[in-house]
Amino acid sequence: MKRAGWKQKIQNLSCGELMLNPNQKRFLMITLGVVEDELRRLKELLRDEREEGLFSRIKDDIGLEEKNLLNEKIDYLIVHLINLKKLFDLSESEFVLRYIVKATSVYLLIQLEETMSCRLKGRGEITPELKETLDPKLNEMRSVLRQMESMV
Repeated sequence: MKRAGWKQKIQNLSCGELMLNPNQKRFLMITLGVVEDELRRLKELLRDEREEGLFSRIKDDIGLEEKNLLNEKIDYLIVHLINLKKLFDLSESEFVLRYIVKATSVYLLIQLEETMSCRLKGRGEITPELKETLDPKLNEMRSVLRQMESMV
C-alpha cells in the first residue's frame, strides 16, 4: 500500500520539480518573487492616479498608448511567472505584517539617527540653531517609531 502511494506521488510530480534541488528551487522562488514585485510596482507607476511623495515625484513622460503596451507586456510576463510557479511547484513566501512593521520601524529609526545634527557634522559645520531646530523634531519622530515598534 505504501509503495503504491509513493509511486502515485512520483507520477504526480511535474517534470519541472524534478529539475531543481531544494536550494535551486528556493533561489528561483525568491528571484521570481522579486520579479513579480517589481512588475506589480511598474503597473502601479503606470497608473494615471498614484500618490506622490513629499521628497520625490514621478515625472510621467509616457503616453497612454505606450502605457497600454507596457501593461500588456507586464501582464504577459506575469502569466509566465504563474506558469513557472506551477511548473516548478513553487510556494509563496509568507511575510508576517507584525514583523514587517517592527523591521521597518527599526530601519527608519536608524535612518533618522543618521540625520541627527551630530551626524551631520561629518558633512560640514553645523550651527547651534540647526541642533535646536532639527534634533527635537527628529527625536519626536523617532519616539513615534519606537511606539509603533512596541505596539506590534
